[in-house]
Amino acid sequence: MTGPDNAKRTNGGSRPIGRPEGARRKPLLTALPFCVVLILAAVGLTLVSAQARADSCTPGVGEVIRSDDSFTWTSLLDGTAAWKGSVALREDVDSSCYVHHIYIDFGPEKSGTLSINGSPYVSLTVQYPSAFTHSSDVALNAIGNLDEHNPQAGTYLTYTVQENRDINAAGADEYVVKGIGLAALVTDVAVGIELPLDFLGKTVYAQIHVGPDHCQCSVTAFTIPGMPPPPPPSPQVWDVYVHAHQDDWQLWESPDSYNHYQAGDHLLFVYTTAGDAGQNISRWGAREKGAQASVRYIVGDGAAEGSGSVNFCYTAGQQVCHSIWTWTYGTTVSVFMRVPDGGNQGGGFPSTNYQTMEKLRDGNITSMTAVDGSTTYQSWADFYSTINAIIAAYTPSDSTTRVNAPDFDRTRQTGHFNGCDPCMDHADHLATGDAVWKATFGMGALWTRVLYIDYMIAWGDSRYPVNLDNTSYAIKKGLFMSYVNTTKALTGEDEYSQMPWFWENAFQREYSREA
Repeated sequence: MTGPDNAKRTNGGSRPIGRPEGARRKPLLTALPFCVVLILAAVGLTLVSAQARADSCTPGVGEVIRSDDSFTWTSLLDGTAAWKGSVALREDVDSSCYVHHIYIDFGPEKSGTLSINGSPYVSLTVQYPSAFTHSSDVALNAIGNLDEHNPQAGTYLTYTVQENRDINAAGADEYVVKGIGLAALVTDVAVGIELPLDFLGKTVYAQIHVGPDHCQCSVTAFTIPGMPPPPPPSPQVWDVYVHAHQDDWQLWESPDSYNHYQAGDHLLFVYTTAGDAGQNISRWGAREKGAQASVRYIVGDGAAEGSGSVNFCYTAGQQVCHSIWTWTYGTTVSVFMRVPDGGNQGGGFPSTNYQTMEKLRDGNITSMTAVDGSTTYQSWADFYSTINAIIAAYTPSDSTTRVNAPDFDRTRQTGHFNGCDPCMDHADHLATGDAVWKATFGMGALWTRVLYIDYMIAWGDSRYPVNLDNTSYAIKKGLFMSYVNTTKALTGEDEYSQMPWFWENAFQREYSREA
C-alpha cells in the first residue's frame, strides 16, 4: 500500500518536497559505521559533516549533504521492518549564505520506502545532544517541528500514520508509521523536520527507531554548518535642532546636541534666519561657517561632506517647493533657510525691506524672501509647512524623532532684571518657536517635541539655577567657542568678549521640557 501523493506543509509556509537545489557549499563527508546486533537487527550510526564556504550563495532551499540511512530489522518473534532511503540536511540561505531555515529530510524527493510485517512501529525524530535507545526516552532529546511529510496522518489498509506533536517542553514532534499485522509497503515516504537556528554549528541526530524497544536501527549525525542572519540594523534615530540663528543651538540646546550624537543619533540642524542683522553675505556667510565649525566639533574631522540647494516640497492642494541651501557632514544635515533677521524686537532692517518672521506670522506682510533670493514664502503657513517638509524629508514620522526648538511660552521666556524689565527672549527665537509649534502640533506630527529656554538662562534667571556639571560646561563652551573663533577669523568680531558673563551663565545651564 502507498500513502497519499500530495504532501502539505503542516507548520509554516510552503516548501515543496524536492525543491531544486541552489548553489550549495561543497560538502566534506566522513562516515564512521557502527553496528549493533539486536536479535537479527542491523543498526547503523553515520557521522556526516559539511563545511561552509565564505563565498556567495544562490538564495533558496538546497541540499547541504545526504547520507544513505537504509536498514533492515528482523525478529523471528516480532516481525520485520525495513527502510530503503536516505536522509538529507537542507538549508534555506540568502545570497550572503546566511541560513534562515534548517531542515532534516528523511526520504527527500519522496524517495523513501518502508516495509513493515507484523505490528512494530517505526519512529522518525531528530535528537540532540544524543540519540535514544529505549522507546520511552524518545521525547527526552527530541527537537524540531514536522514540516512537509508524506503520507499524512490517518489509517490505511495495512498501517497507520501518527503525527505526535509537542512531545516535550521544546515542542518537538515525532512521525510514526505502525504496522497493524499485515504486510505493509509504504512508498513515496518523505518526512521533513525543521530545526531552530539555535542548532547551527551543533551536531544533531536523525534517528529512525523501531519500537517498542526493538532497534535503534539508523542514527545519522549531522554537524550543521552556517551562520544565522545578523540582527537587523537599528532604525536611525534623528534629533532635530530648529532655531533662529547660527549660534543658538550651541547656547540653548546643548549639550543635548553633543550627547545625542555620541549616543549614535543622526542630527538635523535647521536655521530659520540668515542671522544677517541687515548686513551682507560677509556676515551671514561667516555665521554659517561658524555653525559648521560647531558641527565639526561634535563629529570630528574627516567626515564626508557635501553641499548644495535642495528642494523641500509639501502638498497644499498642489505641490509647493522651496530651494534651500543644505550642508551635510557625516551623519548630520544642516539646512539654512536664510530668511531675514528680525533683530531683537522683530522690526527688521532696511536692507531686507523690514521683512521678518514676526510680521509674516502676524499678517503685517504677505510674503518673505530669503536674503540670497533663493525663494519666497507666500504666507506664514507656507513658511511653517516648509519646516515640516524639511524635518519629514530626513526623519521617521514617529516619536523616535526628537524635534528641539525654542519654547513658545512667553512667561517661561520672559524675565525681570535690573535694567531689563520685562526682559523677553529674542523676537526671532519666539517666532521660530511659534513656527515649530505649527509645523509639529499644528500639523498633527507624531514627533517628540522638546522646548528650550533661551535668554533667561544667560541672564541668570533664578527660575533656572546652574544645573550642568564641569564636563557639560566644557562641551557647551567648546561648541560655542568653535563658532566664535571661526567668525572672528572671518570678520574680526569676537562675540564672546562682548559680554562674557552672559555666555558663561548659558554654559552652566540647560533647561527644556517635553511637550
